Amino acid sequence: MLAAHPTNLTGYRFQVPPSSQPQVTARAFRLPRSAYLVVLFLLFGTLPLAFGDSQSHSADDVVRHVHRFAGVAVSWFAIFLLLPVLAAIYIGRTATFVDADGIRVRAVFGSRRLPWTAIRGLSVNGRSVYAVVAGGGVRLPCVRVNDLAEVARHSDGHVPQLADPKPKFAPSRRRR
Repeated sequence: MLAAHPTNLTGYRFQVPPSSQPQVTARAFRLPRSAYLVVLFLLFGTLPLAFGDSQSHSADDVVRHVHRFAGVAVSWFAIFLLLPVLAAIYIGRTATFVDADGIRVRAVFGSRRLPWTAIRGLSVNGRSVYAVVAGGGVRLPCVRVNDLAEVARHSDGHVPQLADPKPKFAPSRRRR
């Protein structure tokens, strides 16, 4: 048993003093992993464009000479395979990180650090959340209105605490 080992002083038998505060850790807001399905669909959509035969054929040619068109032709159309790669990079890089020091917004090419002293407030415009700074607003990607309570929780008091959003359930059908 790991907790009873004499060198493990963090087990359940050793109590944590009541004066200790929970540490505020960084919270990452990212696109959901299901967004990578878009990459899969793009890959399946670009494979025929990238490796297909670039010559035009009539239906009669295809019926008579199927064996001539069975080979793989690689041409400049293979550049279409960059679309799923670029989509995967966009999904993997786009994120917002909130911690006690500030907000870090990460995009495909680069990131921007916003300390809490430079942030005047948070603004909601439609479905997007913006950090208001002296030069204007910076959109916080992957942060939605329902995530504002989580942003306030990880800001270490720089954003006033908000109530957690109430979940909206799908309406149930009534039986007749």
